[in-house]
Amino acid sequence: MQDASIVVVPGLGGSSAGHWQSIWQEQYPAWVRSAPASWDQPDFDDWDSAVGRAMHAAGGPAVLVAHSLGCLSAVAFAAHSPERVRGVFLVAPPDPDAPSFPTEALSFRAATASLGPLPIPAIAVTSTSDPYCPTDRSPDICRRWGAHQIDIGDAGHINVLSGHGPWPEGLDLLRGFFRDLEGSR
Repeated sequence: MQDASIVVVPGLGGSSAGHWQSIWQEQYPAWVRSAPASWDQPDFDDWDSAVGRAMHAAGGPAVLVAHSLGCLSAVAFAAHSPERVRGVFLVAPPDPDAPSFPTEALSFRAATASLGPLPIPAIAVTSTSDPYCPTDRSPDICRRWGAHQIDIGDAGHINVLSGHGPWPEGLDLLRGFFRDLEGSR
C-alpha cells in the first residue's frame, strides 16, 4: 500500500492529528487528502470538487478511504466518476435521513438520495453503536450502494472519541481490501 494511489476523505471538520485517517496518512505520506474549503459548514459541491482535485493529485485511479460525512462524498464521486476510482473503503457512513444527521450538511442528503449500487468494489465498516447511523439502517445503506458490510460491533462512530486513534484493525481491513482489489485485476 506504500505506493498505492489513495485519497483520504475525512468527515465533518476534517480528521484531527489523533484520528486514524491522519495517523495512517503519516505512515503512508504518498496518500493524498481531500481538502474542501467548507469543513465545518459542508457544501456538497465544494466537497465533491475537493475529492476531484485530490484524485487528480493522486494520479491514476485511486482508492477512496472515507470516514463519516466523507463517505457520502466518496460514494457520490465514485458514482459519477467510476473510471477514476478503483474502490471505496467507507468507515462509519452516516444515515442522511437519521435525526442525528448534522443540519449543516443537508446538501449531502439531496446529493446522495438517488444513488444506487456502485460499479466498483466497496466495503463499508459499520458499528452497532454509531450515533449517526441507526443499526437497522446500516445494512440498507450498504445494500443500496452495493458495499460489502463489515460490522465491527460496539465501536461508536469509529473515531477518536470512541477510542479509535491508530485503529490497527481498520488498517488490516484496508490491507485485505487491497489484496482483494489486486486479485481481481
